[in-house]
Amino acid sequence: MNKSKFNWGTGIIIVIIIFMIISIGSTVFLMNQKVDLVENDYYAKGIEHQKQIDRVNRANEMDDAVTIDQSPDFIQIKFPQSYSALKFNGMINFYRPSDSGKDFSLPLAVDTSAVQVIPVNILEKGYWKIKINWSLNEVEYYKESSLVIN
Repeated sequence: MNKSKFNWGTGIIIVIIIFMIISIGSTVFLMNQKVDLVENDYYAKGIEHQKQIDRVNRANEMDDAVTIDQSPDFIQIKFPQSYSALKFNGMINFYRPSDSGKDFSLPLAVDTSAVQVIPVNILEKGYWKIKINWSLNEVEYYKESSLVIN
């Protein structure tokens, strides 16, 4: 009776097979992972980058800055008091870096004192970025802030 022996050739074949199984398994696993891009249209956003810088600079150069205050029950976005009599429009985008499926937008609807109140209960707990785009007399502005909902 002839017993087969474990030799170098058999060992090399076993190592190659294990390496291939790990490589294929890793590839399949990584290809099935969800990838959230910062923006779906990142190329078009890159082209518009200088315009965005100008919007941010205009917002920073305002006499009174736009402030975003957080309390346990609501988020308060305060525009300069001089805006209370002016008509301006825009959007408030809520961006969740950890899950793009939770991103949403609200129209900018300030009251007579140039304040918009947003209830915290519409946001899930965690890290959020608030991006405010608005225009006044065809001049665009942009403000971004981060907050954590507990």
